[in-house]
Amino acid sequence: MRPLVELVLLEKIYGPYRPEDFTPALLTLCSGLEVDVRVVGTAGRGWLVVEVSGEDEEVAIRLVEEEMGLAPVEPGRLSRYDEVRGRILSLADDGLVVDIGVFRPLNLDALVPLGALRAQLADGLGLSMAELSSLFCLSAGLPFEVELSEDPSPPGPVEAGPSEGQVRELEEWVSSGLDRLVITGASHHAVKKAVGGSGLHKHVLAVERLGALENCVVLKLGAPVGKLFGVLRRRLPWANIMVFRPGRVLDVLPGRFGRLFLTWGRP
Repeated sequence: MRPLVELVLLEKIYGPYRPEDFTPALLTLCSGLEVDVRVVGTAGRGWLVVEVSGEDEEVAIRLVEEEMGLAPVEPGRLSRYDEVRGRILSLADDGLVVDIGVFRPLNLDALVPLGALRAQLADGLGLSMAELSSLFCLSAGLPFEVELSEDPSPPGPVEAGPSEGQVRELEEWVSSGLDRLVITGASHHAVKKAVGGSGLHKHVLAVERLGALENCVVLKLGAPVGKLFGVLRRRLPWANIMVFRPGRVLDVLPGRFGRLFLTWGRP
């Protein structure tokens, strides 16, 4: 009998959900493979732990790593300039703290200073953390990819900045000209069900999965953002919902993002 392989995913469980609720998603991902895969619990501060066994376990592990990411677990597996897609833990006046999946022997987080966020998202303008959070929907639980500015050294935190991919993702959100509702703490199925039963689904272009419990509802041009926000707030009372508005980003940061509208037009 093959030994079980245990993986710690870069996916978090929190709110009313249980770890085993996500076994079906893994089974769907690995469908057609000769493999047994199941969620068996959590590690660190809510990272999902998965057991994999079977003839195709190597293929399954690669699939899981590509689709969800694997937690580093130990600081020795990371070094300066590595990129990790963690989860925002908290925001402070001087920056934000990101859980990057390092918890042995101790939790080790990444600190993204306010100056780094200003430099990469706001052309160095003196926006506060609260203003940046409001513009870009930065809140606890949201996936956020960082690039480490130094080698991890417990107890940390390790300094980091937004990765190039993270900045590009936000630029694409702005350049699309489309308003979005960013939702944390609700499964993809729950969000799609809430949208479908809202009576306002005709205003929704897509429901994009950001993580196991993080999603983005992309709205069509001219959609009634406030009405959709209110309806989803009532249908998903346990979740956190934020509004991302490209037009507002452009108003505040015309120099940083104005060029993105040369071919798209003002939303």
